[in-house]
Amino acid sequence: MVDNFNSSLNLRLIKKCPVCNTSYQQSMVQVLDESEYGVLTYATCNSCGANLLAKFASLPQGVVGNAILTDLKPQEVMDFAGDDNIADDDVLDLQYLISKKELVNNLKKLI
Repeated sequence: MVDNFNSSLNLRLIKKCPVCNTSYQQSMVQVLDESEYGVLTYATCNSCGANLLAKFASLPQGVVGNAILTDLKPQEVMDFAGDDNIADDDVLDLQYLISKKELVNNLKKLI
């Protein structure tokens, strides 16, 4: 749980752009979402324009985080974050389509 999560302190963990190694300006780091599971952040590099999406959580062992480069804008990230969860039946349906080799045919019908 992140009961003791100090987001302003822990956002300083985002120091350098993974693409060009330029230091981030803290004003360029946005908090997109904060919950009991952690903090979702978005940073844009002033130098190369790369966008970094990072999730931090405070655990008893310390702060844990992961990050990915993205071409999504902050609003697009939040649009996808709000989608419904995948149901068990959705996974089973997909597995059935894959096993019957009907997945590609069904995708072609959508296009």
